[in-house]
Amino acid sequence: EVLIPHWNRASGLRGALDSLRLQTLPASTCVVDNGSTDETGTMLASDYPEVRVVHLPRNLGFGAALNRGVQTSRARIVVFLNNDAVADARFLERLATRQAETAAEMVPGCLRSPDGRIESLGVEVDSSLNAYDAYNGQPFEDGFSAPAPLGPTGGAGAYLRDAFESVGGFDETLFAYLEDVDLAIRMRLAGLRCAAAPDAFVWHRHSATLGARSARKNELLGFGRGYLLWKFGGGLSKTQRLTAALGDCVVYAGKAVVDRNLCAVRGR
Repeated sequence: EVLIPHWNRASGLRGALDSLRLQTLPASTCVVDNGSTDETGTMLASDYPEVRVVHLPRNLGFGAALNRGVQTSRARIVVFLNNDAVADARFLERLATRQAETAAEMVPGCLRSPDGRIESLGVEVDSSLNAYDAYNGQPFEDGFSAPAPLGPTGGAGAYLRDAFESVGGFDETLFAYLEDVDLAIRMRLAGLRCAAAPDAFVWHRHSATLGARSARKNELLGFGRGYLLWKFGGGLSKTQRLTAALGDCVVYAGKAVVDRNLCAVRGR
């Protein structure tokens, strides 16, 4: 089952749902609506009657919405998809094939930018627990293979539902951003496996919901960064901690200059 967390921006959701209707491997779809106040509800009822909808009373956040969707799903495999992503026709088929080949509990798909390059083939962390998108900015080539990253990005990836639930799903302390990194770390620590499916791709408009340089996004990223260090950073060496602190200072200073806000620092 495909699970799409959603909040307003019904027009973008329409593109995602239309692409799922064209899949070579049909699957049920569930939209978890985070209390949208636009025409989302009317659109889903009139134009997409086949879509299962979970209505939440307010915006609980990205991970919390997906947790509610998984809790109401009976599918063996759940696929998470951003509401501003348009899936290639073989997206689900290739995710399912890769999972069957490897028996991996996590299978990252590939987010592609409008220019065709790779936006993300899953999430990674460096030795200072700094998170980044695997293969970001690299050219996409048909048939290329890639080592498995830490785990899928929340915008395009498949999970065995039982494995997802075995680690408690997403940590709802994280409202949005880095919740997929936190989940990947916990699943890997539990001994669960990841196998990338580079040829399972979706077209994605980066940060369409909050905006790439918005104050709110910077605040959430700052909070998430600090939270991951607090949660998993106990084993970092003094050198790694210093590297993390220096790197964060550079990033936050850059955001202050380029984005003209200090919300990343406030979030941290």
